[in-house]
Amino acid sequence: MRLRHIEVFHAIIVTGTVSGAARLLNVSQPAVTKILQHAEDQIGLTLFQRIRGRLHPTPEGLALFAEVQKIYSGLESLKKLARNLKDGKSGRLRIAASPALCIDLMPQAISRFRKEHPDVSFEVETHHYKDLVDALLIQDVDLGFAFDATPHPGLSMEEIASGAMVAIFQKGTADHLTGPIDLSAMTAWPFIGLRAGDPLGALLHNALTMGDIALVPEIEVKTNRIALSLVSRGAGAAVVDAYTAASGQPDLIDIKPLHTPLTYRVQALWARHRPQSHLARQFMQTFIAAERESMAALSIRAGLPLSS
Repeated sequence: MRLRHIEVFHAIIVTGTVSGAARLLNVSQPAVTKILQHAEDQIGLTLFQRIRGRLHPTPEGLALFAEVQKIYSGLESLKKLARNLKDGKSGRLRIAASPALCIDLMPQAISRFRKEHPDVSFEVETHHYKDLVDALLIQDVDLGFAFDATPHPGLSMEEIASGAMVAIFQKGTADHLTGPIDLSAMTAWPFIGLRAGDPLGALLHNALTMGDIALVPEIEVKTNRIALSLVSRGAGAAVVDAYTAASGQPDLIDIKPLHTPLTYRVQALWARHRPQSHLARQFMQTFIAAERESMAALSIRAGLPLSS
């Protein structure tokens, strides 16, 4: 039986008449009769008997109907899934992001998104930039978020935010520093630095080199999250992105804007050869909203606007 045969067969059983099936399917009665005859000829069975003006399924028809119900239920599920995908109400998103974006900002965005789209599931990974690019290219993830992404022929990208790095100190140890500070002022603390191979680490390293500032890391870390943890325990001071700083507990760290802003961009990335899904686009908007709220709160806390 073809799909059209199944639709007509199901409609006749549900309505009990050819005219009812025709109205249900929005076709003519002769068309329903013709399709039913074609279905019976194809399978070699009589599917209905006419009793008192209504069509009643034969035993063979009832046996087939049990299986048709399963198919029809599957078709309805397929239609519902298609509608939900169009509306962004269901599906699965595989996300990868730079570690600093996953400390607090990404959980905020996902939590907010799932409140509006509870049937959407997530798979979340943290990657440094090179590994993030590889994951996108081999389609291990659908959408990536990174700092200062460099153009790649296999990727599409969109700038979604920008911000500035900040200095962080253990609570109460830098109260004498008021207003935006110079990097040179941080030489009074053991410096905790991100390695230069990271985009944010390179940004800081270049600023120190150009300013001829002797701020050599006594502790070098791979992620700003580790730097934050070390600072909160009194191991030294650090310069980190605003998202990492925002995740720090106010009773453990102080945040100071820098006199000369070290600005970065945040981009969303996806494979160029793979069209971006409606679901991914919706999540990007949620991520942007969460980012703006987070940075607005940090701006008040630190005393200066830190992102745009």
